[in-house]
Amino acid sequence: MSNPATVIAAGGVVWRESHGSRQVLLVHRPRYDDWSLPKGKLNPREHVLVAARREIEEETGQQVILGPSLGIQRYDVRKNGGTAPKLVHYWAASLAGPEQEFEPNDEVDKLEWLPVDQAQERLSYPRDVDILNCLDAVLPVESTVVVVRHAAAVKRKEWSGKDIVRPLTDDGAATAERLSEVLAALGVNRLHSSNAERCVRTVTPYAASIGRQIHLHPEISEQGYEKDPSALETVVAKAWRPGKVTLICSHRPVLPGLAKALGLPVGKYATGAFLVAHRLADGRVIHERFGAP
Repeated sequence: MSNPATVIAAGGVVWRESHGSRQVLLVHRPRYDDWSLPKGKLNPREHVLVAARREIEEETGQQVILGPSLGIQRYDVRKNGGTAPKLVHYWAASLAGPEQEFEPNDEVDKLEWLPVDQAQERLSYPRDVDILNCLDAVLPVESTVVVVRHAAAVKRKEWSGKDIVRPLTDDGAATAERLSEVLAALGVNRLHSSNAERCVRTVTPYAASIGRQIHLHPEISEQGYEKDPSALETVVAKAWRPGKVTLICSHRPVLPGLAKALGLPVGKYATGAFLVAHRLADGRVIHERFGAP
């Protein structure tokens, strides 16, 4: 008999500053009569960041923006008459706007904002306390940068026009649409891109959804970078903007140099893959890499 498939879930620690101290939001689940962190299972083909935001918002009624990772829980759950491994990914989550009114439901009937020390006592599971205890190490965030390689484009050998206008494939366009949901979960509010069509179209669905302009930079196109590799410093100088979440979309040959200039790890990016980096107030930079959504 084969082993049950791993259950993947996602959630977060929703936090706020109130009267000079940090509070976190806990949920009470009547089915289990427990106090826990908001979380839930991924939908089919759902990106883990999108799932984390959706589950937090469904369980708490609060709109949030995801910040740094807080780690992964690993434990077994009952499934189909047996047990299966479960992985739960957590992120710090800040309110995206004013606190919303909560309506109790069958899944969550009560919410409570508590100071961290009281939340540690209230939580029903030690594993949730372990996640909560990671919060101080990743806050406050000073600025965030998301570096993405454009989605899949028509192959060079199949394109007779200028390379700068080579378009996305249908699959690439679908990736760009899914990426829009990911960028929304991260709260991206500044958009910078190579001026190549394949980069611009990767970012366009999200730009349209928030009504923001895409700032185009020939210096991080393949041709611009080949002509003058040092020119990308003009983009890097604008990247770490305090209080902002900045997206930079570029190309495989450019990304290693761009990452190095940003102080990020240099590595390979598949089409549509991205890296999320947070610069903390103490000067540290922490990051996560993700495949294409």
